[in-house]
Amino acid sequence: MPVWAWVVLGVSVIITIPIFYNTIVTKKWRNLAQNEAGSWKLGVFYFNPKDPRIFLPKRTGLGLTINFANPWAVIIFVILIALIVAFGKIRPR
Repeated sequence: MPVWAWVVLGVSVIITIPIFYNTIVTKKWRNLAQNEAGSWKLGVFYFNPKDPRIFLPKRTGLGLTINFANPWAVIIFVILIALIVAFGKIRPR
């Protein structure tokens, strides 16, 4: 496996462990997200400038969503999309 793949895997694991712990084990993030019904735009986009979290649990089911009111979240979202597009173009065929 190439070095960049190990780096991406390592960073993913480092980011995922605290998110998993806070959402699944303690459930403290989920309770916060469900109580803020007015912050959900079109029912799926979370937008709350007073909330400092970047990632938070979805309203239903498992998974995370992004607080689009947080500037860091938007930057991370754009970088992720750019990486997906870039790796899709350099993929060997």
